[in-house]
Amino acid sequence: MSSCLFILDELLEPLISKNTKPVRNLPDIIKSFKESWTPTSPPIITVSNWHYVYVKRDALWFVAAIHYMDEKCMNLMMILFYLDQLYYLLKNYFKKELLTKLLIIDNALLVTELMDESIDFGIIQMTDPSIIRDYIRVKINNSIATGNNSNDDSDDSDTESASSKKNAKSLGSYMPSANNLTNLWKGYSTKDETLNENVNNDNFENNDDETYINSHIARTTTMAVSWRTKGIYYAKNEFFLDVVESVQYLMNFKDKVIRRNLIHGQIKCKSYLSGMPTLRIALNKILQDDKQFLGHAKFHQCVSLNSINIKDLEKDLEGPNDISNKNFVNKKEIEFIPPDGEFVLCQYELRRHVKDPPVINMTSFDIKPNFKKFRVQISLKIETHFKRQNSTSLMTIKIPLLQLFNDYKIDLSKQPRFKSDVGKVLFNISEDFLIWEIDALKGGHGENEKGMVAEFFLFNQEEYDRLQEEAKISMNPPPLRNGPKLEELYEEMHENEDAEDTALKMKTQYVFMQFEIPYSTCSGLKVEYLKIEEDLLKYQSFPWVRYKTLNDDEYAFIV
Repeated sequence: MSSCLFILDELLEPLISKNTKPVRNLPDIIKSFKESWTPTSPPIITVSNWHYVYVKRDALWFVAAIHYMDEKCMNLMMILFYLDQLYYLLKNYFKKELLTKLLIIDNALLVTELMDESIDFGIIQMTDPSIIRDYIRVKINNSIATGNNSNDDSDDSDTESASSKKNAKSLGSYMPSANNLTNLWKGYSTKDETLNENVNNDNFENNDDETYINSHIARTTTMAVSWRTKGIYYAKNEFFLDVVESVQYLMNFKDKVIRRNLIHGQIKCKSYLSGMPTLRIALNKILQDDKQFLGHAKFHQCVSLNSINIKDLEKDLEGPNDISNKNFVNKKEIEFIPPDGEFVLCQYELRRHVKDPPVINMTSFDIKPNFKKFRVQISLKIETHFKRQNSTSLMTIKIPLLQLFNDYKIDLSKQPRFKSDVGKVLFNISEDFLIWEIDALKGGHGENEKGMVAEFFLFNQEEYDRLQEEAKISMNPPPLRNGPKLEELYEEMHENEDAEDTALKMKTQYVFMQFEIPYSTCSGLKVEYLKIEEDLLKYQSFPWVRYKTLNDDEYAFIV
């Protein structure tokens, strides 16, 4: 049981304070946390009579304070999990990739109400956005918050879903009249009556309808299918399934030692289906009894345990009374009732074999100085290891230059030169790295190799002294210089750098890679079939399946 909750900014100043139990002096409680916290503090801090549990997400701190009198009934792991779920609940409401200080301040009322619904007297109640959204209908204020950081997909499927959502009449946004809704829930209405009836929007504001809806919402949380409300209706019934895999790869290029080689996968779904549909999905990993996938996959609560523990079911089937279960084992499919809106059906983590080449492999990285011509070249080559018919839609490679500028005296008064087989090369002068941008890179198995070369000029002291002497003697003005003065910009941006930080950065120089490969999965996971059934409405549905492979935050080569 938590006594109070706080949301703090990056300076540990309170943005939202919430009492879950009668507690005095909230400013003193959070002040004690601020004074006792250090960068090396564990996620649970005890100060005098208080236990502080906190998590940091984006630039915000989510803190729960527990009084010592509640020690007997507190579950620290549950509180940690609740703080993490509260963060994702806010992200779901605001539809942002990052939560900011301004966003929380502008929507303080909404954040407070979400806390009220998700926790009661220090006891966690519910954090499912699809259900809480029907309770709380406060309008989001985006007047001061800057920019929309959400990643909007540009595919046709999402465009169609956006138009269909405008016509969607779900419990959280738009409802038919109470009489029609009653018939729909009780199963009296037919498909034509339900799908083709034009509903007047004025009925939604009727007090009787509101009372009826709210009473049904309260019952939903106690039902077996608590993640989905009844009475959901969409003009166009669609279901989107995205298999997104992030590849984590870290290799010491000099020693050829692979430190990490993992696949972090998610099956993300967007459900815009009417009624209470049942979905059946068959994955090739389950059909093939992939032990690694079955052992590391975590499914949504809507998926029953019988759908996951297929191997255990085969051992438990003994008598003739288990014919239905045997048929299920033979099908090896996942059956579930989906929540409304967006949800993650499955999360999994797979280890790749050491001998499996990375999706994008760096084959060479060289720094070659030529002191006779006062030049130094950086060359890099990469090759692809995925299906030939696929290609990257976005790809960026960041090449560090800090070690180069430290080992050699670079003359930036002369423009550096770049050349690449594909894409373009940019020079980020503020952060000391090159950016190699590639629009599309086709797949292959080592035969598709591309490279780039960057050439910098070394400082020539003799040439510099000669030009200075000529400038003193000559009566002509110095020649006009075109382009930016990079040497002045570089000195201005790096004049206040700390020597210790620079030395620390030079110890580990990484070549980072960012890429996106649509229509492909690194693990080979495939949806064999997806079937949607709704026994009451029996409508036509449109399932969509996509695949995508991305880089993880840690996809790099140590050089």
